[in-house]
Amino acid sequence: RRDGRIVAGGGIELFVAMARDGTEAQKENAAGTLANLAINDENSVAIAAAGGVEVLIALARDGTERQKELAAGALSNMIEVASGTHEGVVEAGGVAVLSSLAQEAGASDDCKLAAAIALVYLASSCPDLAADDTCLSLLLSRLDQPEENGWRRDSINALLALATSSSACAEQWHRVGGVAALQALARETAEEGVERQAERCDEALVSLGVRRVRRRTAA
Repeated sequence: RRDGRIVAGGGIELFVAMARDGTEAQKENAAGTLANLAINDENSVAIAAAGGVEVLIALARDGTERQKELAAGALSNMIEVASGTHEGVVEAGGVAVLSSLAQEAGASDDCKLAAAIALVYLASSCPDLAADDTCLSLLLSRLDQPEENGWRRDSINALLALATSSSACAEQWHRVGGVAALQALARETAEEGVERQAERCDEALVSLGVRRVRRRTAA
């Protein structure tokens, strides 16, 4: 596999260095490559070991619009798949950078969403770090929209991770409309035959102290 060749050939260190010291185009390319590599847990650990967390946070803070989006996406992937990565993000000041990006007036919707997804994954990993209403609302708003570039899928996965974690606050989920959204998603996915996702929605609802959604039975 191409990813395996990149890792074996020292590519992760190269792309981290490029994201830090390259031209604007090289930084964007490197951030996108790191985001793709970070889907794998071993790659995420290697990115962190190469100093990638600090480099990606710097890009999310100071980069171009596209660099910020890709850097936030890379951080989100790392936090999702590699336990322990979240500690490095918190220690490097990532929470403040991502929070600012999620609320930045001039940022694109995709850029804000990438930052919000990263923050929600952080909150699901850190019991003492609560997700704010803005982040939850950004992700929930995607559930009413058609799939585009994986944003709806990524939003759902992040929301379910938070809802089933010890960080979840039922009162907050009710306040921002999250419980109703999960109930609707459970019905939708069950009717579409996506049973595993419907079950995950039910697990999230139970974790929030809400009854499972009653399924329609075939006649």
